[in-house]
Amino acid sequence: MRIAYVHSRAFPSVDANVVQVVQMCRAFQSLGNDVTLFIPRHADFASDSEALSRARELFGSPLGFEVSFVQRRKVFGRMEVLGSVRSTLDALKRQPQDLVYSRNPWSVPLLRRTGTPFIWEAHEENVHKRSKLLGWLLQRLIVRTSRTSQMVKVVAISDALARVWESYGVPRDKLLTAHDGVDMNMFGNVPERDTARKELGLSSESKVVVYTGALKSDRGIEMILESARRMPDVEFWIVGGNQSEVDFWKSETDRLSLGNAHLAGRVPHRDIPRWLAAADVLLMMWTWRVPTIRVCSPMKLFEYMAAKRIIVGPAFPTVLEVLEDRKDAILFEPDNPDEMEKAVREGLSRSGETEMPARAYQKVSREYTWEARCRLILDSVKL
Repeated sequence: MRIAYVHSRAFPSVDANVVQVVQMCRAFQSLGNDVTLFIPRHADFASDSEALSRARELFGSPLGFEVSFVQRRKVFGRMEVLGSVRSTLDALKRQPQDLVYSRNPWSVPLLRRTGTPFIWEAHEENVHKRSKLLGWLLQRLIVRTSRTSQMVKVVAISDALARVWESYGVPRDKLLTAHDGVDMNMFGNVPERDTARKELGLSSESKVVVYTGALKSDRGIEMILESARRMPDVEFWIVGGNQSEVDFWKSETDRLSLGNAHLAGRVPHRDIPRWLAAADVLLMMWTWRVPTIRVCSPMKLFEYMAAKRIIVGPAFPTVLEVLEDRKDAILFEPDNPDEMEKAVREGLSRSGETEMPARAYQKVSREYTWEARCRLILDSVKL
């Protein structure tokens, strides 16, 4: 089957949504489909070949699917996302497909024009962050389109989000919950802990806690620094963030004189397993301030499960859709630094145990790979 994945974010980048799109394209392709990603080229690259070369550096070579760069253009002088979707519609006329897949809400009302069955993947409750009116109008368009035969499925990344879109009016039989996943191939040749630390220049003697992910103000990075202050004998490594975010949090570690809190900056996605392998404890961090925290399905959760390390993190409802406290992770009350400290200390004291990491690994390899996710989605539609 010919599958087009339509996305509007510039490519390539290591933004989480682009990483997720790449993994989905690879998984659809691995199931025997011919996949093409229709996406605008990042402005940092002067040519398609330069952009593709960088993509292979970030995500590994080969990419495993075709990429068709679409023109970046604006609608009404400003709406570049909508303009990219319109460029994609033109491209789809030249390259007919059997199925179109997208996570861009702006694509939904326009994809009907292709005459091709399509699936939309929902990632949030509010589809327009800056305008409640535009968000409401777009939401109504999505609901109305979901009742047509051409829109064959709405995939929600959590049960909580599926319930939200059902309450908006999407028919229950059109909804499917499919949490995010992990590429188990990334963890096929991961070095042992001491080897990973040597390769990364980390101490082989210290207790090490690793966090990978965004460094936005709503992620709770200040709680990681507070834990570092309370546990001076533990090394905390924070991996991710853009340069301005790294600089800000580095200034905070300097202000607090934290010699045991380190910022590695953003690394290629293919290097994440090495960082996870170097840890005694893997720390997930979000706060209630994250706009999507009630409905999200964080990719890092599944990567952590594949890493065979003790996982510590906040017990948000969608996390509890996947993990069981003290069965496959140590979970604590969100936004509570004292409970977080206790959980991290417990995780470090149990870092030599294998039962909890093994249970998480078995669960993710059985239920939460990208291939399993794509198979579930394709099996749910009749084409």
